[in-house]
Amino acid sequence: MRVLFTVLPGTGSLRPLLPVAAALRAHGHDVAVSSSPALRSAVEQERFPFFAAGLDWDTSDPHYIEVLCEAAGGLSFPPLTGMPRLVWVTNELFIGTAARRMVPDVIQIAREWSADLIVRQSLEYSGCTAAERLGLPHASVADAAHSALDRRHEVVPALNGLRSSVGLPPDPAGEMVFRYLHLCFAPPRFDGDGALFPATAHFLRHIDPTPTAESLPSWLDALEARPTVLVSMGTVFHRTTGIYEAVLEGLRDEPVNLLVAAGFDQDPGRFGPQPPHVRVEPYLPVTALLPRCDLFVTHGGFNSVKESLAAGVPMVVIPISADQPYSAERCAALGVGLALGPEERTASDVRRAARTVLADGGFTRRAREMRRDMAALPGPEHAVTLLESLHRNPVPPPSVTIRPVGGGRSMAPMSSVDEIAPDIYRISTWIPDITPDGFTFNQFLVRADEPLLFHCGHRGLFPQVAEAVAK
Repeated sequence: MRVLFTVLPGTGSLRPLLPVAAALRAHGHDVAVSSSPALRSAVEQERFPFFAAGLDWDTSDPHYIEVLCEAAGGLSFPPLTGMPRLVWVTNELFIGTAARRMVPDVIQIAREWSADLIVRQSLEYSGCTAAERLGLPHASVADAAHSALDRRHEVVPALNGLRSSVGLPPDPAGEMVFRYLHLCFAPPRFDGDGALFPATAHFLRHIDPTPTAESLPSWLDALEARPTVLVSMGTVFHRTTGIYEAVLEGLRDEPVNLLVAAGFDQDPGRFGPQPPHVRVEPYLPVTALLPRCDLFVTHGGFNSVKESLAAGVPMVVIPISADQPYSAERCAALGVGLALGPEERTASDVRRAARTVLADGGFTRRAREMRRDMAALPGPEHAVTLLESLHRNPVPPPSVTIRPVGGGRSMAPMSSVDEIAPDIYRISTWIPDITPDGFTFNQFLVRADEPLLFHCGHRGLFPQVAEAVAK
């Protein structure tokens, strides 16, 4: 199977796709990535073939909005904030400008490379459009904090323009967006009660794609025995004026070890001299450090939030733009952190929030419960099974994840169904509280003229398994 990935040009956009791409490669499939020329080095560093397509732009460029507006013919950026801003950027710039320039190239690349399947980052829409033009099945990977949700109505007009540009008919209901398969890498309860997911959504375990060989700083073990606070504003929004200054002013005199990742293109010296318990570096291995930390101060980028929750570390979230306000809202609602609004980016507010989270063990307990829920989900190998099934039979695979219910802690079983061979399915049911991390029972279903359910778990599991099979 030959799988072509399409992605917006940025390392933060690429990271959620890498575990799926790596799992496909490990199973013997051919994988390639297509994006703006700016992403070539990042993709080739992961040893995947790269095909340049569309405009040459980069989301890590602080002026990328202006670049896309200029490419759109001098489009004026409206004075929007929060989700309305993200919707406008998605429709006018990501779809109306970047995808429109990218889709002819992706069609040619997929045809010449003989792609069998296209997998796109959820905010990149040339991939699904090219796939439908070529008659190929396609899938998406949720990469933004809100991307597991079914919000297709927000992009239908822009997508119909994109479809029209390659000769496709209108799609009034936006069925193209989630037509076959949507892969999500956070538990369903991250989005809260009443969240609306597409019928093709499957929930998988977050896997950090950072090389395991990445070493911890040599000075880490010399830190004093006190709470450790890690600070990072990501790889794009780290340039935002005043946030690092407020965090340093608010926390440098607190009884904590303060570790600040200022950004790959930043000079730590601009923050002035720091006491011994404060380390300011251009780069820190955030994922490797998180298990050694007690608090993460973050901008709320979805990669950062998932990494923190996967380590069971609570947060103070200081959202800046894009999907970050949604991340902050959900972290506060789940009780895994506190959110600071735009008017609260002050030293005193950061200090207050950090003291509150460090003093209240409930934040850590709830973050660790979310870590357990994340660990219970199937890994990227399940994505391979789903994509292989889609290639064999290009209809939407059955989506049977049963959402956890209840309050801050998941108390209900979770069942998922994987097709492990043609017409042979494994029903995995995770049960909380048997062990600290729960326990998974597996049953097997053979689909035939006379179907066989091989039920090898406790008798009390049968209603849960039957519900999963029925779906």
